[in-house]
Amino acid sequence: MKPFPLVVLLACSSLLNGCALFGYYKVPKAERAPPEEAAKVTFPDAMEQGTHLDGPAMAALEVAMNDFLPPDAKAEARTEELAQCLSKRSTYDVTVLKQHDQLYFISFLPRLSRCGIELGAPIMDAGATYAIDGHGRILSEL
Repeated sequence: MKPFPLVVLLACSSLLNGCALFGYYKVPKAERAPPEEAAKVTFPDAMEQGTHLDGPAMAALEVAMNDFLPPDAKAEARTEELAQCLSKRSTYDVTVLKQHDQLYFISFLPRLSRCGIELGAPIMDAGATYAIDGHGRILSEL
């Protein structure tokens, strides 16, 4: 094994958030609620009223989200408060439009009110719309 790849591998694995320089991100394990809080949850009898995404739609959404807002990404904005808000995935409403089995449109629209921010004018470049094919490739972006 050549020394450079080994050094890169060791450096990437030693960083807490992965090696973003090389496009590698270590996704943190989901936090679990304490057992006493989890015991209060009652699951529904059926899921028909939920939002349903088929496998290819979910894969297209994942591709678009990871390109639009990669894990540990930090948005740039005119204030630190706004930058922190735009860096959270939970800030965005997402729309998935299945054109057909080989074409999906994914739209991200920020809802700054989720962060307690009310602006007098909309932010023109905070969202995005992607065209993703059935193979998980980005065809285009607005």
